[in-house]
Amino acid sequence: MSELNIIRTRPGEYQYSLFNEFPKSIYSDGSQRFTLGNDPADSLLEGCYVLQQGGTVVGRFAFYENPQLIYNEEKVCTIGSFECINDPQVSSHLLSHAIYLAKSKGYTFVIGPMEGSTWNNYRFSDHNEHPIFFMEPYHHDYYPELFKKFGFKPISNYISNLDTDLKFEEDKISKFEQLYKQKGARFRNLDLSNLEMELLKIARFNNDAFSKNFLFTPITEDEFVAKYLPYRKFLNPELIWIVEDEKDEIQALSFSIKDYLNTTNNSLIIKSLARRSNSPYRGIGSYLVHKTYQLAKEQGYQSIVHALMINDNASVSLSQKYDGTDYKSYSLYGYKL
Repeated sequence: MSELNIIRTRPGEYQYSLFNEFPKSIYSDGSQRFTLGNDPADSLLEGCYVLQQGGTVVGRFAFYENPQLIYNEEKVCTIGSFECINDPQVSSHLLSHAIYLAKSKGYTFVIGPMEGSTWNNYRFSDHNEHPIFFMEPYHHDYYPELFKKFGFKPISNYISNLDTDLKFEEDKISKFEQLYKQKGARFRNLDLSNLEMELLKIARFNNDAFSKNFLFTPITEDEFVAKYLPYRKFLNPELIWIVEDEKDEIQALSFSIKDYLNTTNNSLIIKSLARRSNSPYRGIGSYLVHKTYQLAKEQGYQSIVHALMINDNASVSLSQKYDGTDYKSYSLYGYKL
């Protein structure tokens, strides 16, 4: 094997192009890999690492330090933006350097792939036999095997369900909407003309609603706005429901978006469904799913994807109630030092 050499770089530095351009050498020009771009998340980024073999780039990863991330009381760091040729020896050298960095910085556990936090891209797809949907990461099928051969083990599993029946009970929608309104709930859609302020408000809500989620760490309002403001052109306000109380505080949110990558049928993605932890509106999530199904049917959608749900999440049970069938699965991996 030719000499292997690790280079550290960061966005804006001269050698960063080695990191950024590498995926172009291992995916075809029209690959789905490039739908979401190649850039790592800026927040929490310690550095970007490139592995060269005889002067040719053969792998890369980004190293993140998130002081608020906890797993089983371990001191945790994460690696993301992993890309590598299909060679266990090369990937072993690459991942060994990630473990070396973790040890040198006093960490006892490494999680990957994760771009610093669960607000950014994380987990590997277990298989690619189905086309990816909009906002879903894509990578080579052999990446999970490279991780497992090195010694990483799954620490959580996720699924996406597919529903082609689109059944809903109109009577229940009317009944429960009136019930919630009697309790002070106010229903409205996203105000696209005031998107930045809406995102600031949603960021505050999300930090409460998701606070008990696996591996949760808070996101700053500015980071959240910067992350989602570029999606303005893809958003249909009619499919984004906000439930507020009499004090205009968000109590629940349903965020759905068209699958812009599906060329065979008109498909909708239920991307996020959340309720404030102490909300008085119990069962509001089920109501919002019913409402989304009704709107999807009215707007001519033929299928709905319940996206990226952790396997022990209540959302999985809710999805199954709507005839959602297993469509894709994903895993997140950890390595104990």
